[in-house]
Amino acid sequence: MINTKTLVILLGTARGGEETWNTMYKNLIEPYSADLALLFGKNSDKSSSLYKKAKFIWEINEYSDWWDYFKKYFSNRLYDIFKKNEIEGLGGGINNFRGSGAIIFAFRHFLKNNFKNELIKYDRIILTRSDFYYIDCHPLLKNDLFYIVEGERYGGLTDRHHIFPTSMIDNVLGINEFLDDKNNYKYLLSKNLNPERALYEFYKHNKLIKKIKYCKRVQFTVSKKNESKRWSYTKGYMFNSKSLLIKYQKEYYKALRNKYGILVGLILRFIFHFFKKKNEKPTGI
Repeated sequence: MINTKTLVILLGTARGGEETWNTMYKNLIEPYSADLALLFGKNSDKSSSLYKKAKFIWEINEYSDWWDYFKKYFSNRLYDIFKKNEIEGLGGGINNFRGSGAIIFAFRHFLKNNFKNELIKYDRIILTRSDFYYIDCHPLLKNDLFYIVEGERYGGLTDRHHIFPTSMIDNVLGINEFLDDKNNYKYLLSKNLNPERALYEFYKHNKLIKKIKYCKRVQFTVSKKNESKRWSYTKGYMFNSKSLLIKYQKEYYKALRNKYGILVGLILRFIFHFFKKKNEKPTGI
């Protein structure tokens, strides 16, 4: 562990704000003695602490239609897979398809295609997002398996927090090549795929599924009030913050249960159902 070089990569956009990022520095970056990399859409505002602390700042062009990115590298087979699953959110970001699945997968391809030479200088990669709020120290894991945070699977495997040795880079990040492979085309068209189920099919295909282990959740996704979002909607239930909202209450419950025990989770579940409407009086811890 001491001699294991770790790179934490934040994908997407700088969301969550300083209050959220401070929990990441304390509970993820510091325990792993990790370097930080940002892979964000191009942004002129680089005043946040993320940009100051990052060793690497990588930027991708934002597209009004993300097929403009994919068509440079992939065939129309990939478009067919995205379109067939537009209701499931797999192609989100292309045309007017719902969700953000294609955007998430574009970032993964861009990372692997452009920065692999930097990645392989490290022993371990933690691929995560900027809007995770950590309430406890992240588990210190061996660098032997492909670890995925528990929960939010939606019939497959969550994409929100992946930890893996750099030897697995292609097998973890090569989802688009799998979806575009002519040998998989008919099989994939027969499936209903959201991003999570697509990842499951990919990791089953390349046998990485046998090396997956779930790690304890100590974090949950948050949003600042009035913060722009590609896809998810906040639940409007605040915890001990005047500026942050919870995005996915199941993440919140699970993290609190892991830290404080099952009773707290049950109490919060009751409170959530009591306050049903978005943006009613703040609740939680």
